[in-house]
Amino acid sequence: MNVSCVPNFNYFDTSEFLTVAMHSITVIVTPIHLLGLYCILFKTPDQMEGVKWYLLNMHISVMVFDYSVTVLSIPFVLATKLAGFSLGISKYLNLPFIIPAITTIYSFGLISIAIVAIFENQFRVNCSFSWMTKWGHMKPLFLPFHYIVHACMVAGVLFFVPNQEAAIKNLFKNLPCLPHEIYEAPFFVLAENVNYHLITAFLAIAFVTFEILFFLICLIFNCLKQLKEHKMSRRTFRLQKQFLIAIIVQSGVPLIFFILPLFYFIFAFLKQYYNQGVINCLIVNASLHGLVSTLAMLSLHKPYRQAMKDMFARSPQQRPEVSKISKAVLL
Repeated sequence: MNVSCVPNFNYFDTSEFLTVAMHSITVIVTPIHLLGLYCILFKTPDQMEGVKWYLLNMHISVMVFDYSVTVLSIPFVLATKLAGFSLGISKYLNLPFIIPAITTIYSFGLISIAIVAIFENQFRVNCSFSWMTKWGHMKPLFLPFHYIVHACMVAGVLFFVPNQEAAIKNLFKNLPCLPHEIYEAPFFVLAENVNYHLITAFLAIAFVTFEILFFLICLIFNCLKQLKEHKMSRRTFRLQKQFLIAIIVQSGVPLIFFILPLFYFIFAFLKQYYNQGVINCLIVNASLHGLVSTLAMLSLHKPYRQAMKDMFARSPQQRPEVSKISKAVLL
């Protein structure tokens, strides 16, 4: 490393930008998360009672991921080396970077499992295939299996943590001139060989995608079949379709905030391309996932949307009363 060089850094490259951005997001997203929590717990109608706790599970998973990024870790990452250090609470607790990193990775997986659980619930409740009794026997093992496999995959990351003394010596090779404080930062190298990480990530994404598509196709086929056989009313079909679309959008749209960072990190690592400002902005971008997910939930599901209107919009009946009061005051 060359600590005597003159770094070409701007504000977006700094840890200060990342910290301020994460703190700002936390301030903005916290009341929205609490609002979403309130709506799920107290504004979910009886018709959605069966999916209420699945929505709650997903929302809590999103919150855990958000706060693991924006509060616990605030990761300052060198994408080219899969290394970083914490700017969040874990820094002041003197926790090694591996702990908030593992927490963030694990909490992200919880979101995926929660999404799968929602689709599985709808599949199990609404589908009437002849083999559904066999699926019922598998139900007690379905979610535990996912949580155990996910925990094992995340734990596998620990086996690839290199010797830090040797890894730190190679950390800044082939990187441009960096500010002096970065050279002195307590970096932790998660891995030098990322084959395991890429393979497990690919397998996990492929498996979750396959599960969701399987449940979704079964639901669509079953609904159309029941509608054709007059075993389902058009109103029920419409409500089922609206709910599925809402869940797809709620879970799918926020994932866009992960696609860009994921592709960039893969590109940066493989090509050894370094741009700290882009990395910081993409981490901030990923941390907006929870905000978008919660806003999508509140706007897409009609009961929650109506609850928002009741809370923040005055009803027509209230306006004349206010008008009368105003006139009385004027008189």
